[in-house]
Amino acid sequence: MIKRALSLVFAILIGNISLVHADGELLPKRLQQIEALQRRADKLAFGELGADNYHLAKARTWLDLARSEYYDNENNGIIPDAIGQAKTLLNALEKRQPDITMDTPVQITGSEAVRPDLWDKIATLKNHVKFSCGQRSVAEAEVHLIWAGHIKLESSWRHAESYTNRAEELLNEALNSINDCVAQMTAIVNITLSSKVLFVFSETRLRPPAQRHLNELVNSIKMATTLDEVVLVGHADRIGIDKYPERSQLVSEQRAESAKRFLVSKGIPADKIHTSGAGSSQPLVQCSTNLSREKQIDCLQPNRRVQIILRGKK
Repeated sequence: MIKRALSLVFAILIGNISLVHADGELLPKRLQQIEALQRRADKLAFGELGADNYHLAKARTWLDLARSEYYDNENNGIIPDAIGQAKTLLNALEKRQPDITMDTPVQITGSEAVRPDLWDKIATLKNHVKFSCGQRSVAEAEVHLIWAGHIKLESSWRHAESYTNRAEELLNEALNSINDCVAQMTAIVNITLSSKVLFVFSETRLRPPAQRHLNELVNSIKMATTLDEVVLVGHADRIGIDKYPERSQLVSEQRAESAKRFLVSKGIPADKIHTSGAGSSQPLVQCSTNLSREKQIDCLQPNRRVQIILRGKK
């Protein structure tokens, strides 16, 4: 007891201890800083933001790392770096800063990059339309990978494996949560509009009559209680593919984009609309190549189309 008291006095004299009480004990400055940030994080978690927020989950995991390594007496710089990462995120969240970066360094002071395959998986999950469903687990997994890089650098890969295993578990949890959300998405509308209705043959600009059909689609979208996404897939025929194989793909993409521009002009959020082109790879009908060009154009008409899928809740 006397020895501990003398140690505390010495620490105070050299400036390593803050004269702040917590449960009757004097807290070291670094630990005091971690706990102050954790209180701020807890306030956000129990408030309107919620504990599942990606940036908050990441900040809290950074603080878990800092606290754990503090008690392991680490002094290689990882603790202040982890605290700095958490503080930056909490400051941005408290200020309601828009567009907070989702980038995470694959290594910081006192760590090294590990498991690039899992970082690739993280990038894929972040780009998923339903990423929000698994955001908390992804955020925690990112910090655990950096944590693993620190343990590997300081000790060995054998000791680091438990952290990479935990990161892998978290990513599997995220993927399962995302898949569950996708399964719950309802196709409100799944229709196919002929390009004859929408476009002049071989063109990508919408015809005036097309607006009536697309206005009906806009009304369906606006009637949805929840709109998860609008999927537009353009399709083309095989005419001219032998001479210009890339043309059918380009035309199919441009037609989907034309439909998207119309929907956006009517107030549908652009970030809810996803477009792609299937080229001539998914024909509905097959026509003889012995037919004249005019007859082939007529015969292949069903293949020239735009598929439209609305997902959400009525």
